[in-house]
Amino acid sequence: MSTSGFWDNILETDENLLWTGRPQPRPHWRNRALYGPAPIAALGLLAAAYLIISLYGVEGDMWLLILPALLIIIPARATLQQLRVYEATRYALTNKRALFFQINGSETRVKAHPTRAMIAPKMLNTVPPSVIFLRYDDDKPVEIGFEYIEGADALLPLLEERAA
Repeated sequence: MSTSGFWDNILETDENLLWTGRPQPRPHWRNRALYGPAPIAALGLLAAAYLIISLYGVEGDMWLLILPALLIIIPARATLQQLRVYEATRYALTNKRALFFQINGSETRVKAHPTRAMIAPKMLNTVPPSVIFLRYDDDKPVEIGFEYIEGADALLPLLEERAA
């Protein structure tokens, strides 16, 4: 399907596409939320390895070092899954909605958020920056936006116009 045909199926007749982008997180300490529990597991791994070596010495049962190594496998797997989610995510802003796309093979799911949910945009200090601009006040207030996007400074004026 052509790009034009794709947007013809997504956009309403009087809706204009203003911006498109995708998350591109980079390895950086500012992106610690991306890594989930991996850094804590790594510290646990080091502490357990130190404890095993100090109690049993190098000649002891070294197979016990496998146990703390397992602490890193589950968090590392979760981080890789999160990176795959970001790889399959695309964003778009129109004059009526904010669109979140999830691409899975030949299937594309779209979640649309109306302008009435928009708030004044907040830039998060991630690498690249994230912009929070949607808020839902249900039981617990939830704020969401476009995460880890290049060119966030070009997106901010468009969001400020929509939120006004």
